[in-house]
Amino acid sequence: MIRALIRFSLAAIILLFATACSTIKPLPVPYYSVPVDKNAVHKEEMSWWAYRYSITWPEEDERPNFAVDLMLAHAGVKPVLEKYSEKLLWWRFHRRATRETPGHQFSFLFYTDRETATEIISNLDDNVLLVAAKEARIIEKTVSSSTDELSKPDVEAYSDPSWSPEIQKTWPSFIMGASAFWLALIDEIKAEQTMPHASNAEGVDAVKNLLEEYRQVDDKIAEIWQDESQHVLFHHLSAVFGYKPMRLRKEVIF
Repeated sequence: MIRALIRFSLAAIILLFATACSTIKPLPVPYYSVPVDKNAVHKEEMSWWAYRYSITWPEEDERPNFAVDLMLAHAGVKPVLEKYSEKLLWWRFHRRATRETPGHQFSFLFYTDRETATEIISNLDDNVLLVAAKEARIIEKTVSSSTDELSKPDVEAYSDPSWSPEIQKTWPSFIMGASAFWLALIDEIKAEQTMPHASNAEGVDAVKNLLEEYRQVDDKIAEIWQDESQHVLFHHLSAVFGYKPMRLRKEVIF
């Protein structure tokens, strides 16, 4: 009886969240800026922290289910951003999928003080969608930074060490904007969905239905990326840098 009640509660909350997503407004201004006064920040009080989701990738599946990344970003991380954005100096997403360790992994990286980091990690742990996704075996586990110490206080801590020092230190601003842009695309497309919600679904079935909605969003974003990114992103990025030529040292799939 208790288990049935818990499953019903999970289904109800997921359904309410999914319904809310269909009418949600675009992300507010703080998501696109650096809202914290950097002059007032003491470096010894700030650090990078990570919250990582290990996503199930069955051996028989050739490709990972990248729609899970969208669901985690939008239904898992976005509520935290709405609550704590004014306390985050920088934040970003990181996506990867290889057959080697760590496999298919979605990460939320954020730069803030220890107290805020502790609260954010607790909020992410308690997300009802995460509970249902683990029960559905969509998510294998989550791993988060220990807040016992400030282990990554340098702004460039998560930048590639092979980059120039200037790029390492300024990369967080660029990638936060790109992450916000991607999340806003999810927001816009999710709000336009007309797919009916399965009101009778419970627990595992409810989260699987929600994942199908994010799969459709992922398909639309892939279409936008393929058809529009050359001009919208690469052309305008080139313009910002004065149309200087770029050296491509190897074939690249952007």
